Amino acid sequence: MIEVNLTNDEKWTNRQMIHSKIYLYLRTPDIIWKDLTDEFDFTVDACASEENHLLPKFYTKENSCLDKDWTDEVVYCHPMFDIYIPKFVKKAYEADATTVMLLPASTHTRYFHSYCYNNPKCEIRFLARQTKGWHFGADDGTPDDPESIGYIKPLMVLVFNNNKKIKHKE
Repeated sequence: MIEVNLTNDEKWTNRQMIHSKIYLYLRTPDIIWKDLTDEFDFTVDACASEENHLLPKFYTKENSCLDKDWTDEVVYCHPMFDIYIPKFVKKAYEADATTVMLLPASTHTRYFHSYCYNNPKCEIRFLARQTKGWHFGADDGTPDDPESIGYIKPLMVLVFNNNKKIKHKE
């Protein structure tokens, strides 16, 4: 297995590097995005790339949302790498914002029990079935059949309501 040093404390395997190129273009399925935007007036896409951002204001891997102030934002956060999800969940837990996260339904994890489970400010919504509509191709017109691509892991939406000034759409 090949390892690549990115920083002193981060190492990626060759498998992760391959997936990172795919994840540059991974986009939330339209059906999920429509349901969420019907309910929330998002102000920032916290985990995006130049190729896949869903909102005019967005943060990328290079311009990380983790060191930004989220106060009074309505944040959409769909982290691309499972190994970093705990950092994003902790940020959502601590931020004075409303944060909506699309994540694998990993209820066995430390972050789920530390920040989500039994937290009155965190609403947990499990998606009832496998979701299709994932877009893995570049936004250059290359063909992709989103109806044939499904996400294998069960998914959940977490809604952290840490800012009472922010209201949901009616």
